[in-house]
Amino acid sequence: MRTLTLLLWAMALVLLVAACRGEAGPPGEQGPAGPQGPQGPAGDTQSLDEATITSILEQIQAPSEVSAPPKWDPAEYTKYFVRSAIEKYDSEGLDATVAYYNTPESIDGQWYMFIFDQNDMFLAHAANPSYPGQHASVAVGPNNFPAGEAVVAAGDEDGAWLSYTFTNPATGAVETKHSWIVEYDGLTFGSGWYEQGPAKHDAPAFTRAFVGQAIELYNVLGREDTVAYYNTPESIDGQWYMFIYDQNDIMLAHATIPSYVGLLASETVGPKDFPAGEAVVAVAEEEGAWYSYTFTNPTTGAVEVKHSWIVEHDGLVFASGWYERGPAKHDAPAFTRAFVGQAIDLYDAVGREDTIAYYNTRESVDGQWYIFIVDEDGYTVGHHNPMFLGRDPALRVDSTGYFYGDDLLSATESGKWVDYVLLNPETGDERQKHTWAVLHDGLIFASGWYE
Repeated sequence: MRTLTLLLWAMALVLLVAACRGEAGPPGEQGPAGPQGPQGPAGDTQSLDEATITSILEQIQAPSEVSAPPKWDPAEYTKYFVRSAIEKYDSEGLDATVAYYNTPESIDGQWYMFIFDQNDMFLAHAANPSYPGQHASVAVGPNNFPAGEAVVAAGDEDGAWLSYTFTNPATGAVETKHSWIVEYDGLTFGSGWYEQGPAKHDAPAFTRAFVGQAIELYNVLGREDTVAYYNTPESIDGQWYMFIYDQNDIMLAHATIPSYVGLLASETVGPKDFPAGEAVVAVAEEEGAWYSYTFTNPTTGAVEVKHSWIVEHDGLVFASGWYERGPAKHDAPAFTRAFVGQAIDLYDAVGREDTIAYYNTRESVDGQWYIFIVDEDGYTVGHHNPMFLGRDPALRVDSTGYFYGDDLLSATESGKWVDYVLLNPETGDERQKHTWAVLHDGLIFASGWYE
């Protein structure tokens, strides 16, 4: 409205100036004389000089005061909210600013300011009046997450974002808070907004967020404090806990199994000595990678399938995951397929040599299930029983005279069932064996069970 008013004034001025400055046109015809009106008082003759006109035009062109961004753009609104607090500090001083931002009136929906001094002591926090006067370490999120310490560490002169889980004072729910933090004149100014993070029933999304928060904490607090936190029982959230390896594949943090800390990845093994640790560090990528394997669930004590999200960051490996029950042995076909699938996943993670070395051990056998691996020429290169290693493919004949070798070698990447009669090492007699064979990267991975 202000701009429109000034624009109308300018148009009027332009017309007036044009009328004053323009050349006279030709005289028109003389009209009849009208009646003489009363004489009014003499007025001062006024004119608009160049400076006045220029001033009005400049007001039209000058931007109006910056208005607040809409709250549906929470990132920009947060920056504006923090910037307003800093401007208040510049104009009114510290005492007035702190006094205001400790009042409920300073809260704007889910936005409130938190201000720290040079010693990381709270000066203002209207949403939690118990914080002012205390150290940043008092502000912890769920699972004792050191949110306050992370915030002051993240503060930057140019501003910095930090996301972390925290209790929303408006709803009482644990949500993800996105804070914009500015270090200014030795103080730390911050504010942010909340949103619902991934729920635990969406286990993959929750796992990725859990690992992401650990990496953010590392970025602001450093290695020592991050490792210390993730070695505490308080850092465990249900079945989620962080495990962290260093550049030399040594375990730095594992809150559920403290005895793992200080061990090499090769020493952190799952049931049946499965080389879980070596596989985890092998698949780690900066973009993150999933890896599934059997492991003992520390909550239930049961051997279950663990799905881990693994990220390599700054030379370290950060990982976490969740558990689910895999196929039970009484569902022999499903268990067999999962058993072979885990062998293939291990091969993809650690390579041919280490995979074959593991499945050549007696420890890799799980009851009647064991993996045997056949190479491109049909020879057995992986088997817990040394007498079968290097076996001539022509000898794959069962006790009934059935040559099952061709069926086995015809397995595809989609997998194939092959049935034959073979000696059951558990019972010592011959039984029908059902073998699931899968072609992968030129090798055949197989296992089965006996009737």
